[in-house]
Amino acid sequence: MKFAAIADIHGNCPALEAVLADIAALGIRDVLNLGDHVSGPLEAARTADLLIERGFPSVRGDQDRILVELCQVGTSARSDFRQLERKHFDWMASMPPTLVYREEVFLCHASPKDDAAFWLDYIATDGSVRASPIEFIEAGAEGISARVILCGHTHVPRVIRLRDGRMIVNPGSVGLLRL
Repeated sequence: MKFAAIADIHGNCPALEAVLADIAALGIRDVLNLGDHVSGPLEAARTADLLIERGFPSVRGDQDRILVELCQVGTSARSDFRQLERKHFDWMASMPPTLVYREEVFLCHASPKDDAAFWLDYIATDGSVRASPIEFIEAGAEGISARVILCGHTHVPRVIRLRDGRMIVNPGSVGLLRL
């Protein structure tokens, strides 16, 4: 199975277009989207329109959830919120928090049980980002039978091989790189 995984676009449509062009140049047709699609001050509506048009299997990120919650309240001063139309909020609201793709790949935004949790990484007391202990990561993957688990959220690309052979991949961020 050949696919690309993208995450954390954060409304950066030019970056998304560049990444999608690279994916297409590699001949990859299947793209899995791990959430946080439009949040940020850039091009929320244009990014949402492009993603809606493509129809990628997608999960809702924590920032997508927050935008949907703000829509339910009815107002926000956030620039991304003001760019979006009802169809964009409905699209984000329709996304599940997790998804299984072709019975082999589990998708979540941050962790399988929490769309805002740090899972593969944590923030140390000195403010640095550190890899989480394997025991903590494996506990978060309990009950997931998929051989590949995809997550995003931290914007830090990382591949973890669990001791049972499963693999967890965070592809990093399309729109807000953090290395």
